[in-house]
Amino acid sequence: MNTDFWKKIPSFKDFNTCFDIDAYTPFDSSWHLFIADIQGSTQAIKDGRYKDVNTIGAMSIVAVLNACPDIEIPFVFGGDGASILVPNSHFEQAKIALLGTKEKSENDFDLHLRVGAISVQALHDKGIDLLVAKHEISKDYKQAIFFGGGISQADALIKADPHYCFDSYENVPEVDYSGLECRWQDIPSPKDETISLLVTADDANEYKYLLKHMAENIGSYQQRNPVQEKKLQLSLSFAQLAHEAKAKAKGFDRYMLTKKLWLANILGIILMKLDAKLDDSSWGQYKKQVSQTTDAEKFDDILRMTFASASSDRKQLESYLNKAHQAGKLCYGIHISNRALMTCLVFERMGSQVHFVDAADGGYAMAAIGLKQQLKIKHHA
Repeated sequence: MNTDFWKKIPSFKDFNTCFDIDAYTPFDSSWHLFIADIQGSTQAIKDGRYKDVNTIGAMSIVAVLNACPDIEIPFVFGGDGASILVPNSHFEQAKIALLGTKEKSENDFDLHLRVGAISVQALHDKGIDLLVAKHEISKDYKQAIFFGGGISQADALIKADPHYCFDSYENVPEVDYSGLECRWQDIPSPKDETISLLVTADDANEYKYLLKHMAENIGSYQQRNPVQEKKLQLSLSFAQLAHEAKAKAKGFDRYMLTKKLWLANILGIILMKLDAKLDDSSWGQYKKQVSQTTDAEKFDDILRMTFASASSDRKQLESYLNKAHQAGKLCYGIHISNRALMTCLVFERMGSQVHFVDAADGGYAMAAIGLKQQLKIKHHA
């Protein structure tokens, strides 16, 4: 049983390497792919519940990571859901954690979370490749990258066939969501706009051309990252902090946890202002670490990007995308906001962590509407 498969995959630092087939390894066939996605997420977002939708997507990931603490696990956050892979030996723990999250999602958030799984072997038997690579964003976060159509085809299979889905959750034990945090204010765009963009192309070079266009016209990854230190502020809003408390507690305990988070954020603000040094760590550097461990740009058969841009540069980008789409080179969906929101998994305060970034008011889930329309027209053409 190869439980170290993901851990042993070498990492690369240049995001453009994502579009080189040589960077990928066929996924170990003894692992299973879990897909968790919120049904009716588009309507929930239209009703202003985008923060709840993002929180449940992140809860799905942290639930599995905490249920399988002895191994490293690859995952992708999709805004309104997640894709997670676990070895056969950890299948039951992951399934129970996700069924507990499904129950919590329905009882406490009134949102229906679909949970399903398919083995990598079953994908192989259907002629579907699942290829994986590892992108090192910083020493504290290494991102899973997928290629070959495996993730998107598995997602379609699970959604189309109830045989792959799990529904029963009698006597599911309490799920551990420690590490999940929702403590930052929405982040105003460091430029004019914060944009979520989804792009899919048949020729991998099209992604490289797009990134080159963005680097030249909008800025480098660091320049377009929507999470800039100067814009990061810990939240003192009880309503916002209640999202984390809702994930972790019930009844009166939830109210007490919200108060505790509020006090923790006041302490965090003071420590960062004073640049306090604790355990060889500098609190003055924490915002920098947060901005360096975001998953603002990623690839899992679809290029997913949340970035900051001037309005004029975004219009120029849309013109580029439109031309490429008309020429049959790519399909895309875009959502424009004035701020980003961030849902965090923090395992070590000054170490291992990842900050899931999405544009506010729906981000990736709203961008997906436009992408699906273009793909539908393409497939019927």
